[in-house]
Amino acid sequence: MAKLIDVNNFVEVKKADVIVRARYKLNPLSLKFVTTLIAGIKRSDDMNELYQFKVKDFQELTKLKRKDLYWAVKEALKELLEKPIYIPKGQTPDDNSFLMLNWVASAEYKDGEGIIEFEISNKLRPYLLEAQTKFLKYRLENILPLKSGYSIRMYEILKDWFEMYKRYGNKAEKIIKIDELREMLEIPKSYKYGNSSGVKQRILEKAKKELAEHTDIIFNYEEIKTGRKVTHLKFLIQQNPKKSEDYLANKEMQNLKSFKHFVAYLRKNYSGNLKFFGYKTIKEDNKIKNAWLYLNNKGLVCGITEKNEKIDFNAIESERIYYNWWQVAKTDPNYYYLVLEKQEDFRDIYNTDIEFRTNLNNTIIYLQEERKLK
Repeated sequence: MAKLIDVNNFVEVKKADVIVRARYKLNPLSLKFVTTLIAGIKRSDDMNELYQFKVKDFQELTKLKRKDLYWAVKEALKELLEKPIYIPKGQTPDDNSFLMLNWVASAEYKDGEGIIEFEISNKLRPYLLEAQTKFLKYRLENILPLKSGYSIRMYEILKDWFEMYKRYGNKAEKIIKIDELREMLEIPKSYKYGNSSGVKQRILEKAKKELAEHTDIIFNYEEIKTGRKVTHLKFLIQQNPKKSEDYLANKEMQNLKSFKHFVAYLRKNYSGNLKFFGYKTIKEDNKIKNAWLYLNNKGLVCGITEKNEKIDFNAIESERIYYNWWQVAKTDPNYYYLVLEKQEDFRDIYNTDIEFRTNLNNTIIYLQEERKLK
């Protein structure tokens, strides 16, 4: 049975660096299609997993006009099957080895059901799921409003550089050869750098405007000449001040305005679906047990230990755990976004992100101690 992907603005996209910096060119809709698909893939998925998402949901996200829907879907699927991605595999500057493959092994549009079904190439899958690989993370809402495929690629590349090179003041700098950027974006040779219809105006300036208007980063660039010719670009990247207001200002954060609202949100979205979003160390019969927490059909907290033992909490204990989660969510936006997005890989994040695990544990422990004093 195919896995249905939950499509929404707040889905977190994870792309391996090697994918971000690979050579490929897709139209904007195809890029949004494949990025949405990547956001729905999990490490626990079967190697032969099929993925689906509803065209109606995707249409609402991309603001695509209904009359253009069938044609746009058909063209996007065709492009994903026909335009390959080139992944460099060389270990030295002189090694030009690369892997060339399609984004999807198959794609099917089921008109009567309004569903798109994908099958991922098995050779591409490791690059999407490998835990040891460095990943770029961003929220899907950043690329959905972008109209240019080049702007989407520029956002991912610049966001990756920003996360890698940012220093004090959350600013980053990166120098790159124009020819290298051309290769990554597969810019046609007919696009000359200095022409009014070339790289500078049609790609860089357009991306600069779109990213400032819609995404969480902004950028500027300086030209570096070798002799009289511009050969390198120095990118200056920083957080977009328009997107950096306190996270509680986000309309989605209304779920935090009261304990009652928060509990109602969790029960509505998590009860009985076996999704983990909590962790607790329990002392029982002088033994320490670690348990992953979820909600049963009644909205009460349950746990599964490392030895697959089930632990049930009564209504009073569940309320105390709910309260701690609420306090953590109000003070830690990373945890709140994790809950908001209904992520299935909470355990992966908890196990691999040491800083997240430490902050979450310390906050919960502190709140539990504080609760005892009241």
